[in-house]
Amino acid sequence: MSDGVSRWPGNYRCALVVSVDVDGPYGHINANGDRDFFWRSQTAYDLPAGVPRLLDLLNDRDVEATFCWVGRCAADRPDLVQRSHADGHEIALHSWEHRYYTPMTADEQREDMLRTSNVLESLTGERPVGHKTPAWRYNEATAAVAQELGLLWRMDEAGGDLPWLVQPDAQLPPLVELPPSRWYDDYTYFVEQTIPPRSTAEFWRDDLDVLRDEGKLLCLTLHPFVSGRPGPSRALADLLDYAIDLGDVWIARADRIALYWRDQTGGTSRSTIDN
Repeated sequence: MSDGVSRWPGNYRCALVVSVDVDGPYGHINANGDRDFFWRSQTAYDLPAGVPRLLDLLNDRDVEATFCWVGRCAADRPDLVQRSHADGHEIALHSWEHRYYTPMTADEQREDMLRTSNVLESLTGERPVGHKTPAWRYNEATAAVAQELGLLWRMDEAGGDLPWLVQPDAQLPPLVELPPSRWYDDYTYFVEQTIPPRSTAEFWRDDLDVLRDEGKLLCLTLHPFVSGRPGPSRALADLLDYAIDLGDVWIARADRIALYWRDQTGGTSRSTIDN
């Protein structure tokens, strides 16, 4: 085992975050235009079917996840935001309508985050503390804006298997970067590659085994129109059942892991973009 094992609380040997990006049709509308009715139809599966199936699956296992909401989806289905919050899941920011942040100015990003945050807070009574940019398309201003707004964590940079601290402004509390990966993104397997759910589950289990040996973190990225479908939902179920049976995997919301990392370990600070 590596020294990283001792970084997690209690007897946990590694950590697992289940993050669910609720894009609805807006991700593909902004990527492909509003005339691509095929993808609009496919991604519209998110709200009526995908989110409820994932909520049921998580609740059956007493697993708390982090739901990253596109603001317009939240406005379309406030009942699902409220249900996921009532079920104990974290509600986080995923932009207003899934526009990429790469070309945005700091002011535009700030407005986008605030608009989304205000809607989510109005539905849950809690101010979101986490943010994930659409398709991880951010720029040098993104972390600074998130820090300025008082957020605790972001999930954008894939530069490792442990969290680290990001502090563009030394006078403000740091952000905790929770590293995502295309290797742990359901879209990679079920849309881009069309890999069978059983094979995907096996891959994720193998990676979890390695990260468990090393005492590290796996941040899973799911989309309800992908993993919320019947077959792919089994890959998630298989991974969670495996992790639960191990008994020493800390399956927790992103805010819980970020808060622990920041307050208990101090983490490792480094700058964004150039690492």
